[in-house]
Amino acid sequence: MKLSKSLLMCCLFLFVLSFFANANSLNVTNVSIINVSGGTADVQFDISWSNSYRWMENVAGKSLTNYDAAWVFVKFRNSSMGNWEHALLSATGHSAPAGSVIEIHSNGGETNVGAMVYRSDVGNGDVSFANIILKWDMSKNGLTKTNFVDVRIHAIEMVNIPECRFALGSGGSEYYHFYEYPDTLQSYYVTNAGAINISTNAGDLHYTGGGGDSTGPIPAVFPNGFSGFYCMKYEITQGQYADFLNSLSPGYALARFPNAYGNWRHTVRDIDLNGIYSADTKDRACNYLGWADVSAYLDWAALRPMTELEYEKTCRGPSVPVPNELPWGTTWARHIDYYDGIDGSGTETAFPTNANCHYYYFYHDDSTRMGPTRVGIFARFATTRIQSGAGYYGVMELGGNVYEQAITIGNNEGRAFVGNHGDGYLQTAPPTWPVSTGIGDRGGTYTDHYNNRQRDWELRTSDRHRAIVVGGRAHDRGGRGVRSAE
Repeated sequence: MKLSKSLLMCCLFLFVLSFFANANSLNVTNVSIINVSGGTADVQFDISWSNSYRWMENVAGKSLTNYDAAWVFVKFRNSSMGNWEHALLSATGHSAPAGSVIEIHSNGGETNVGAMVYRSDVGNGDVSFANIILKWDMSKNGLTKTNFVDVRIHAIEMVNIPECRFALGSGGSEYYHFYEYPDTLQSYYVTNAGAINISTNAGDLHYTGGGGDSTGPIPAVFPNGFSGFYCMKYEITQGQYADFLNSLSPGYALARFPNAYGNWRHTVRDIDLNGIYSADTKDRACNYLGWADVSAYLDWAALRPMTELEYEKTCRGPSVPVPNELPWGTTWARHIDYYDGIDGSGTETAFPTNANCHYYYFYHDDSTRMGPTRVGIFARFATTRIQSGAGYYGVMELGGNVYEQAITIGNNEGRAFVGNHGDGYLQTAPPTWPVSTGIGDRGGTYTDHYNNRQRDWELRTSDRHRAIVVGGRAHDRGGRGVRSAE
């Protein structure tokens, strides 16, 4: 992570400017505030990241576009001792440089909470966009030109998951997997954004075993995966989580601080016990995150939880399922043994070079495998989806590393979720977000072994044996978020 700060006086408006970004060389630099007038200000910055892409394909006669993006949002505080708040953007007045798109996202009405920034043309490779401008509607945050304000820009890498039909269940033997009743080997296809019946009527969705109460329906307002959405490319990292803690009031931060430094490769700590948080390994997936921690992070970032149906779509895309497939579309997996380079540096690579996931360790291993690894570690130059362990659209580590916490369809609390986003504040939880039930784990973890024997069945895209497990803090639990397409 690089850090750029500048201090300037503009129209009697004092800003301290900084940014926070993560993974795959995502950098925000040259931050400045210009054109402060009439209750608005322009937040200007440069953004760049590696391995960007945009491609198109035809699926069943429908043209689909897939691309990566950066979710950009702004936090501010009125003084060096004040609480950080979420900056609200104007509906218009933004400026995208050539080759880029700015897509403003609203939480309803004129409550514009952030922007997706992405490449406008088909292609792949590194991108660098200079002099992007987001217009900040300061008046909606109750500010005037005479305030003294600190400003931070945060950026998170995302992947666009386009609207399309997709399959639930692989037709394999996964625990509690989805299928089209009555044939447990027949995948169920989601073909629209409407309600889904769960029953023992022919053609309805069902699942085997104990993956929930086997009732429904799944309401039409529940995000069933058909409609487009953006998914975090990586699991929440330890660096991102430390940045999150540093933007909270002391009481909130202490409540959300796992305090597990040194255990199972967790390196988030309170420096000198003074309420300033840091991560020794900024790009390593963050473990020790319970559901309350993940949901708080997503609320703060103006994202939302993913549903378990969206999880399967993110893994599989529109492709025909392979029985018992893993998130990269085959049943083949090679776990990491150790690291080439300095572990924790952010540049370490996986060994062997054909490793594509982190799901197995021996109890007598040293610290190199007994905990999560760097996000994106399996993606190297020109690697394929299978070689990098990526989902269909390019989302990384959907199998292994740490559990994905997702909204379940296995009980009433989960099915009551309507897909509302966080608003950037933590005073109250968003309505319909589960609190103590309604969630579960998907995707398996680095601990997937039994009596020192490797097992990859937990990593399978359609495995639901923990689909209704409530997630407390644990050394193998993390998460990521999504945001519905505008």
